[in-house]
Amino acid sequence: MKAIITLLLLVFFTIEVKAQYELPVTFENIDEDTAWNQFENGDNDPENFVLEDNPDINGINTSDFCIMFIVVDNAQPWAGAYSDYYGPIDITEDNHIMQMMVYKDVITDCLLKLELTQQDFAEIRVPNTYTDEWELLIFDFSEHIGTSWPRLVFFPDFPESRETGSICYIDNIGFYSEPSSVRKVNNIFLSVYPNPANDVITIQYPEIRQITISNIVGQRIRSLEFQFDGHRVVDISSLESGVYFITLDTAEGIVSTKFVKQ
Repeated sequence: MKAIITLLLLVFFTIEVKAQYELPVTFENIDEDTAWNQFENGDNDPENFVLEDNPDINGINTSDFCIMFIVVDNAQPWAGAYSDYYGPIDITEDNHIMQMMVYKDVITDCLLKLELTQQDFAEIRVPNTYTDEWELLIFDFSEHIGTSWPRLVFFPDFPESRETGSICYIDNIGFYSEPSSVRKVNNIFLSVYPNPANDVITIQYPEIRQITISNIVGQRIRSLEFQFDGHRVVDISSLESGVYFITLDTAEGIVSTKFVKQ
């Protein structure tokens, strides 16, 4: 009888542990790093995967904590971490675009993976475009609408071949929910956030060289030119409330979107 009670308590405790986390993954919970397992990161030392203070709370990520993933020099290119504590993750018509914030010291692919088995999975690669700043990466799982996945996996630094290690901070993994304009242009995500906005907006699209802001009647309000960049933070505090259009001159051509100034 004692053994049965012990087994029931163990099952109950396991259920409670697996139910304690849900998307988005914010790493604001004490010991939330223990819900994850490293793999292919050298010896997978625990000190290489720890909760850490946000390295830049003045950027787009204002949360207090994140995960610090130290990718060691002898890690496999596919070094990453997985967790079974956030599923099932249902991909639906309303929730099929996912996000992950990264702060890295290298520019390489990041990969987000939803997994049932090693043979049954959905994964998407997206590179970060700059270093030493938080960047919001977008992953479109629309091809997998109607599926459900028990395991969440991320690969923070996925080069073609491993030549060196890196220090990567990861945060806010979940379905895309931040107020924003996000759409695909030339099969690439163009995002403006927050939207509506009060003081600043962040514009993300590969290789931007000019940003032009116009009002609703087409009058040019502001124009910024610079070397190719993957994102820009633009001060809009002086603009009057209303709808504005953004035109980007990029390596992919001219693209446009709009935002609302509150």
